Amino acid sequence: MLPDPADLAGASGGSSTHLYIVDDEPAVARIVAKAAQTIGFSTQTFSSATHFLDIIDELQPGSVLLDIKMPGMSGLELLEELKEQRPEWPVVMLTGHAEVGSAVQSFRSGAVHFLSKPFKKAELLEALTEAAAIGQRRRRRAGDRQQAQALEKLTKREREILAALSAGKQSKTIAWELGISVRTVDLHRSNILSKLSARNTSQAVAIAKAGDLLGDEDEASGKG
Repeated sequence: MLPDPADLAGASGGSSTHLYIVDDEPAVARIVAKAAQTIGFSTQTFSSATHFLDIIDELQPGSVLLDIKMPGMSGLELLEELKEQRPEWPVVMLTGHAEVGSAVQSFRSGAVHFLSKPFKKAELLEALTEAAAIGQRRRRRAGDRQQAQALEKLTKREREILAALSAGKQSKTIAWELGISVRTVDLHRSNILSKLSARNTSQAVAIAKAGDLLGDEDEASGKG
């Protein structure tokens, strides 16, 4: 049974899902790309591992379909590089040689699937759809960790002001309650946005609530 394109859209959060195909056989790369595009992937092909690594910094997060045996850097060697450089990117390994040792090594190095040539279209698409879902979960966890680290950087005063902003209070009110100037409140607000990489106060408050940061401050101040 082929995956439903709607499943892929859900796995990608509704945005374009990128697939990078690294295979020295152009015919195989074309077949994979054409099949992947039918369920919503945006594809890009590379004829060598080194070519892929040369421009990896220019690429959007995505999944990788990687041939094991290629001239120069092998797929397994590239897999090790990806494990270090892009651990959130799920990798599906592909080989024309059904070698148990290669499969075991691939999984130990973080591959999420191992396919043998010739492969069935349904098998390929199911592997790619699952990889996209895994990638989404990994990126979400990475984002949660980054937000948690950002929240830890807030000072006690910044947390107090963020709690007050969450309660809908204006800068003048916050300044009066804390015994500081309005300018100081606004400077703290600016620092909060910068530390949380937030576009505006509403987003900063949403990040803080998601990180369960505001409960203690609200209870401590009695300003829920």
